[in-house]
Amino acid sequence: MIVAFVNPMSTLVNTEPTPESERLASGLSLFLGSAELIPVTGMDESELLSVPAAFTSWQILQHGAVILTPDGEEDVAWRRLIMETQALRQQGLELTHQAALHITQLGQLGLDVVLVERYGRPLLVQLRHPHGLDLALEQAEQALREWLTDGPFQSDLQARRQGDTLSVLPRELTPASAVNYVIGYLGDETDLILGVSAQSSDADFLALCDYALVPGASPWATRVPDEDEDE
Repeated sequence: MIVAFVNPMSTLVNTEPTPESERLASGLSLFLGSAELIPVTGMDESELLSVPAAFTSWQILQHGAVILTPDGEEDVAWRRLIMETQALRQQGLELTHQAALHITQLGQLGLDVVLVERYGRPLLVQLRHPHGLDLALEQAEQALREWLTDGPFQSDLQARRQGDTLSVLPRELTPASAVNYVIGYLGDETDLILGVSAQSSDADFLALCDYALVPGASPWATRVPDEDEDE
């Protein structure tokens, strides 16, 4: 059996689809047709429904904060770990939410800023532009990263950009840690583990897989080798 951990963003689905991106998505779906697909995404359960793929196995959602078992239920042990992390990082997330609101208001960026909660506590701060204006999100990302770097939460929180969404979440929550957790439950019948992503921030989880599949235009494929590597 082949198992493929797939970030659907810019691979199976695109925020601004073109004929070329739809062709590539269709071809990738065909290529992965015999694999057991496990999404690794910043989407939640409802957002994942928009992806044209059959996810019937494990699911890794909200940047690794949520793991669903093949039965569709949340993994209890993983949820317990996440809830402990939420308790530790609650104050930082609440203050980050206030800072993000201030940044978008001061710069008149027009972003939607949401403090996403789960299990009764803050899980992450999410920023999006209602009309997908990339420049506004880039300006907010730069300002928010500077705020995190210069503030007391540098070692506690991280910013992750995927598609038209910027998220700030605890550093303990990573796709790689969730993928590593799920790999531990894959049976002996698993012959090959693939990692598929177009996001450079997913390099850590791709490194856990037997093979990584990335777009030809990605930094991995276009990196110029050092002279020492040519010798």
